[in-house]
Amino acid sequence: MNNYVKTKKVKKASTFVLTTSILMSNVYPAFADTNTSKDEVVYVKLNNNGNVDNVYVVNSFDVKNGEKIVDYGRYSNVLNLSTSDKLNYSSGVVDVNVSDTNKKFYYQGDMKNCEIPWDINIRYTLDGKSISSEELAGKSGNLEISFDIKKNDTVDEVFFNNYALQISLTLDGDKCSDIIADGGTIASVGNNKTITYIKLAGEEASYTINSNVENFEMDSISFNGLNMDMNVDVNVDDMTSSFDTLVDAIDKLNDGASELKSGVDTYKNGVSTLYTGSSKLLEGVSSYKSGVNTLYTGSSKLQEGVSSYKSGVNSLDKGINSLQSGLNGYKDGVNSLYSNSQKLLEGAKSLNSGVKALEYGVSSLNQGVNNLESGLNTLAYGSSSYKQNVNSYAQSVNQVVSALKSSLTPEQIEALNLDALVSGAQGLASAYENIDLGINNSKVGASSISDGAGSLANNIGTLSQGSNNLYSGIEALSSGSNALLSGINEIEGGASSLKSGSSALVSGINEIEGGASSLKSGSSALVSGINEIEGGASSLKNGSSTLVSGIDSIGEGVSALSKGTNELNSKTSNLPDEIDDKIDEMVSKYSNSDFNPVSFASEENTNVESVQFAIRADAIKVKDEEKVEEEKVEEKNMWQLFTDLFKKGK
Repeated sequence: MNNYVKTKKVKKASTFVLTTSILMSNVYPAFADTNTSKDEVVYVKLNNNGNVDNVYVVNSFDVKNGEKIVDYGRYSNVLNLSTSDKLNYSSGVVDVNVSDTNKKFYYQGDMKNCEIPWDINIRYTLDGKSISSEELAGKSGNLEISFDIKKNDTVDEVFFNNYALQISLTLDGDKCSDIIADGGTIASVGNNKTITYIKLAGEEASYTINSNVENFEMDSISFNGLNMDMNVDVNVDDMTSSFDTLVDAIDKLNDGASELKSGVDTYKNGVSTLYTGSSKLLEGVSSYKSGVNTLYTGSSKLQEGVSSYKSGVNSLDKGINSLQSGLNGYKDGVNSLYSNSQKLLEGAKSLNSGVKALEYGVSSLNQGVNNLESGLNTLAYGSSSYKQNVNSYAQSVNQVVSALKSSLTPEQIEALNLDALVSGAQGLASAYENIDLGINNSKVGASSISDGAGSLANNIGTLSQGSNNLYSGIEALSSGSNALLSGINEIEGGASSLKSGSSALVSGINEIEGGASSLKSGSSALVSGINEIEGGASSLKNGSSTLVSGIDSIGEGVSALSKGTNELNSKTSNLPDEIDDKIDEMVSKYSNSDFNPVSFASEENTNVESVQFAIRADAIKVKDEEKVEEEKVEEKNMWQLFTDLFKKGK
């Protein structure tokens, strides 16, 4: 920071307030008390458009008794305003011998074909249409009055560059309302509104006044010109001390902008990370959504499968119940088979013993022929009973074996040797057929027993062999039925365990069904939730994207701000010194203390102390239709002659 502290001498600067007060004061100049010094007041009468109608110069001198005054001017006519002394005017030279002592001497010179230092253009617009001042009088509507004041290049520029203009006009408050005068000062004087502008020396200007008017009239517009030799004491230190604080604040502002830029850069990195994370989150949510949808589909299928499985388990439970019932009947049949096989085994044993006895009795066959018939009858009776039992046994064996084969594995069938059991039963039945046949033949052939004794011996051998076979088959049947009974008991235990398991399975499948239903409901809620999460993740991604764009713009703006504050800091570090120099420049420009007035009447006048301009434009008035009385001619004093200057040309 530039710490600007120094003490300056009091300088002189221009002030618009003082200018305004001086320009609005009496147009008579304050004259210097110097011998032969001269002051000029230039009176200009404009028409309502700003064109020059007439120009008069009132010249004033400090004179002594009998002093001769010689003056110069481009006049068409001259008039003594102070004394009765004769004015002599020829070829631009005025001379007079003043008889009165120690008085101001005034004379008027009417200038011919004269232009003034300013081109003044006055325009009137009513309701948006251009209108002349003559047509404007008495009209109503929205009025716009415009002034353009420019430099007149045909006149010595010394006046334009060194004289300020005060423009003043008065609007009747009863006829004008809603007055707008940008850049002007509006003062209330009774019911009237006086509008004042100050145009500084060396500058062109344009002004606009807007108002709603009714039966419009307006007094003349005045333009007063005065040399800008306006001096006032100003303490420059008081004016520039606050700039030290401003420079310090700008330096701190630059530091803050740099810190702000650093913070925005950090924030920008965080926002970029947020955007990257939100993008990955959205991708993850999308994948998770796909999995959730798959879960929901699977849970629906699971519920359907569980329902089907439940039906199967219920069918299995019913089948197990039927199996248990069938096993109970089957077990009874096997028990009966085993019991019958024991009986058959006993019968076979008896048969075997009988055959052996028969074999042993063959030698005494001839001796027992008489007992043969009785024995054959007995044998036929027993054979018939055995035959029935054997046939029943063979059928039972076939049924049991068929039933067992349908429920046992090939390994179990082979282990039980069921085929041998069937073969034994069939051989037993076949043997009993042969026995029955033999008995019948014996009965038939009892008469020829002697002849068939050899055959009997053979048959007895066959019978013995068949009896042995029958015994072996019945023994195998008994063993097989016993094994079958053991297997049935094991199957019955397995069926009971299967029944318990199926009952537990039914209970479990009910719980699974409830769980599958809850899983489906939960997955449905999860689908809804993941849709909301996906929407939120998408909004987060879009929002973070917008935030990235926004922070980029902020970053650019902050960078520009930092650059601007840095440039501002560098360019304002010497601001107090520059302000001081600028004040010096302005004081030099507007004080105009070294300006030497020149004569407007003629450049040959070298004794000019001051020159002032009093410029008036015509008033806008409604013409009186009544006949105006002729003015009475009376003798006029000097003041009346002076004020009549503004009445000429009306």
